[in-house]
Amino acid sequence: MFFIGPRLFYDRYHLNAPKGNFQLKLAPEQIIYQFADAIAKVFPLFNQLPHKFKLNFSNRILNFLKQYAFVAKENVSLTNAHKVTIAASYVKLTLGYKHYLINTFDKILVYPTAQYFPHLDETHTGHFNPGMKAVMLALDEFEHDIYYNQDGKDLALHEFTHALSFEMLQTDARHPDAGRFRKGFRLILEWMQVPQHKAKIRQMDFLRAYAFTDRLELVSVLMELFFEKEAVFKEHFPDLFVYVGGMIKHPKVQSLGFK
Repeated sequence: MFFIGPRLFYDRYHLNAPKGNFQLKLAPEQIIYQFADAIAKVFPLFNQLPHKFKLNFSNRILNFLKQYAFVAKENVSLTNAHKVTIAASYVKLTLGYKHYLINTFDKILVYPTAQYFPHLDETHTGHFNPGMKAVMLALDEFEHDIYYNQDGKDLALHEFTHALSFEMLQTDARHPDAGRFRKGFRLILEWMQVPQHKAKIRQMDFLRAYAFTDRLELVSVLMELFFEKEAVFKEHFPDLFVYVGGMIKHPKVQSLGFK
C-alpha cells in the first residue's frame, strides 16, 4: 500500500484525461511574447510581474489549454487570443491553488452572443452545466466585461466560480482545498445572515439583485466584486472580503488570518 504523507495514494486528487484542442504548440516564454496584451486584459498586473511569475502564470495558461477543449458555436469568430484570454481568467481565479485544474468541466462552449436554453426556458450570456461538463460563454459579453473591468461584472469569473463551487462543495470532494473552500462558503452565508450586514449591503447597493437568486449566485457575484471592486470591498466589508479571498487562497488575504 502506498502512502503520500497522511493520505492514501488512492485518495489523491486526479485530473480526468485532457480534452484540449488548442492548435499552437507554445512554451511559456512564447505565451508571454505573443499574448501579453491579451492576458493583461483580464490580469492588468501581468506586465508588471517579475519574469518568473509571468512564466508561472503562462505555464498555467498552457496547462488549461491542454486540459479543456474550446468549442466555437454559431459561427463565432473565436481566435487564439480569445482562448488565451479566457484561460487567463480562470488562472487568475485559481492562482492561489497548487491543484488549480478541476474535473467539473472539460470544455468551454463559446457563442457570439446570449443564448436561449430550452431546458431552463431562459436566455443567458453565460452558463455552467455540470451534466454536460461545460462552461458556456457569450463572446460579446465576455469582451465587454473585460474591457469595463471595474464595473463589478466579469462573465468568465462568474461561470468559472460556479464550476469551482460544484467541484469543491460535493460531499465526496477530494480536491486538497475543498475543506478551505467549504469553510469560506459557510462563513459567507453566516455573515450574510446578520441583519446589519444585509442592511449595509443594500444601503450601498453593493450587490446586484441577481446575487440574491441563491447561494451559488451570491458566491459567484462576490467573486466578481473581489477582483473588480477590491478597494470598496476591503474598506466597507473587510471580513467578507477575507472570506471570499480565503476560499481561493488568494495572496491578498493570506496575511489577514484566513486559515
